[in-house]
Amino acid sequence: MKKKVAIFVDWDNLRKDIAKLQNYSKHTNEQSIIDFQKNFDYNNSSHIIKLIEAFLENDEEIYRIFFYTAKPKNINEIPDVYKTEQDRNNYRKYEEKINNFLKEIAVEPYIALRLGTIQYGNKLLPNGKLDAKQKQVDMLIGLDITHVSYLKLVDKVILFSKDSDMKPVLKVARTNGLMTIIPTLKESRHSVTYPLKLHSDLIREKSIVEVLNSLKN
Repeated sequence: MKKKVAIFVDWDNLRKDIAKLQNYSKHTNEQSIIDFQKNFDYNNSSHIIKLIEAFLENDEEIYRIFFYTAKPKNINEIPDVYKTEQDRNNYRKYEEKINNFLKEIAVEPYIALRLGTIQYGNKLLPNGKLDAKQKQVDMLIGLDITHVSYLKLVDKVILFSKDSDMKPVLKVARTNGLMTIIPTLKESRHSVTYPLKLHSDLIREKSIVEVLNSLKN
């Protein structure tokens, strides 16, 4: 009998992990990382689903994939920091790309989209991007993991996040008898923090090659 798995994806955390690894392709001769940069698009909803599914074992079945992020605000709702029309157009293109991605991921099988909010600073970062921080996402993740844990809706929790703030909810899941798993790419430039290791049953590693092979299936 297969084990039911609830998957929780902190999208901003996972996306940054993928982006840092792909950027590393400029500084390495490892072919797998170069291939990952060329062939994996983290703004492609089907690629993200394939990545998630690559971390499942044969004896596991998906209960639901809870996907957490926040929509970018319309340019009229953010601080007036973009002074040129080109900068404003670039932001509009970014907003459209993210909103299209969210529309696509929301209708993928098993996906339950959970949206927090974005808080903007009033200045640009050195890289020219707007200073933005997601709010409420950690709270939403915590509420959902607590819900499935107390009601024992699943056998396992897989949490795509390397944020140490997730430690308390992992503890709740384990206390209620659920197995807790933190997935990570073997080649990741971000290691799983000690607090998360302390409160997870398993760190599950998959290679870039395994993820890329899943795109072919």
